[in-house]
Amino acid sequence: MKRKITFILCIWIALCSLAQTQQGLVKTIGRPGKPGTPLSNVTIRWRGEVNSVVSGADGSFSVIMTGKKNGDPIILQSVSKKGYELQDKSIIGRQQVFSSTVPIVITMVSNEQLQADKQRIEQNAYHKAELNYKKKLAQLQEQVKNKKINNERYRQELTDLEKKYEAYQALIGDMADRYARTDYDQLDSIDYKINVCIENGELEKADSLIHTVFDPETVLERNRAAKEEIRQRMEFAQSIIDKANADKEAIMRDLEYAQRVITLSESLADEYLSQGDKRRAIDCLEKSLEILLILHDEDSKQVKAAKQRIQSIKP
Repeated sequence: MKRKITFILCIWIALCSLAQTQQGLVKTIGRPGKPGTPLSNVTIRWRGEVNSVVSGADGSFSVIMTGKKNGDPIILQSVSKKGYELQDKSIIGRQQVFSSTVPIVITMVSNEQLQADKQRIEQNAYHKAELNYKKKLAQLQEQVKNKKINNERYRQELTDLEKKYEAYQALIGDMADRYARTDYDQLDSIDYKINVCIENGELEKADSLIHTVFDPETVLERNRAAKEEIRQRMEFAQSIIDKANADKEAIMRDLEYAQRVITLSESLADEYLSQGDKRRAIDCLEKSLEILLILHDEDSKQVKAAKQRIQSIKP
């Protein structure tokens, strides 16, 4: 029996050691008819890690994170390569989930390409804005000339036209930047429509579409790749929780491991709740409660708080 327990413990320690390596890929953004390509010599640093890693010729990288277990939070501190910048700068400082099976994809764009695309779309937008302004101004002047509107109405219409023209110009910079950073490798139907509007200079329509993207009913649908990554990481987290609950001996041997599983269970429950899946959220919290009951008395604050949260979610 002692030999069997020792064997199980060795396997468990080996699995934890393997789980210390996070794989990843750095690529460029895809453009129409030109998919993104792997990007080498990108320096990546993670918060709390002493050494940085550099992407290889195929854009891949791996980083060994001492003490990290699957499901732990990890945070990017910096990503750098001369002549390039991140497509989405907000990933710096954003919490991600450590996984030995799901790679992290980092997308970058060259400064030269970014500036060229921004300049092109801004020129197109300003040109269209000027043409529209002159066309509508000519129409107003023609109406005054033909006495279809009086001078007071003309001044009101002219003021409204100038305000719209200024508002349109204010959108150009942000829209051009958004267009230039779009990764066509991950473009869904909504993003496609937005970028067509931007290319055609229809910035107000594009701005309206962007606002619909953040409606709760469509936010998880706007990027298939991002949605798939969320699904994979949630499934991976669920497997870690299931394994931990099946291995009660491991939990009793390692209190730190137990606390990590509790934290992971609660985080996954929050993710399920954000998607409206109360059943799975309650399941995660109940599994967390099982571990808490191993570590604490039934009358402890931790156990009582866990039970109260489960009751608050139940219909």
